[in-house]
Amino acid sequence: MSTIDLMLLGALIKEPMNAYELKKVMEYRRIKDWIKISSPSVYKNLVKLYKSGFLDGKMVREGEMPEKTIYTINDKGRTYFMRLMQQYSEEPGELRIDFSAFIANLANVDRETGLKMIENLQNSLAFKRDGVQKEFDKKENSVSFYAISTLELHLQTYTVFFDWVEKFKKQYAEYTEKD
Repeated sequence: MSTIDLMLLGALIKEPMNAYELKKVMEYRRIKDWIKISSPSVYKNLVKLYKSGFLDGKMVREGEMPEKTIYTINDKGRTYFMRLMQQYSEEPGELRIDFSAFIANLANVDRETGLKMIENLQNSLAFKRDGVQKEFDKKENSVSFYAISTLELHLQTYTVFFDWVEKFKKQYAEYTEKD
């Protein structure tokens, strides 16, 4: 399953675009805050979708500008899009939290360093949560229900992580005090 494919096909269902426009849509919608996606992966996956027959491409030239390919989702691409939608509805994937590796290795640092690092983690989570909160608060009427829902999901997730780290920090302090 490819979340990048799903996002690209979903954007192309709305309207045909060239690679640069798709990259801009991903940036504007802040897709990288939801899934792991980069500008190179947008281009790479777009070419892969085209070569796999999920997209049609038409070369166009506007004035003195270089030619560009406008991509359009075709029937095979819509079928693949629906298959990905079905797969993600049935199996949303594993929840992988990168900072779990940090938590698992706290026993390998001294107590004072561990407490400082936990505080850094909590501050980072607070910063991310507050950033999402600002985006959520300034949402425009033109923002879709789906975008708002995704922002809310991320806001609640960062809040849960922040609260869990607060509890963990107290437990860690108590546990390591005995050592």
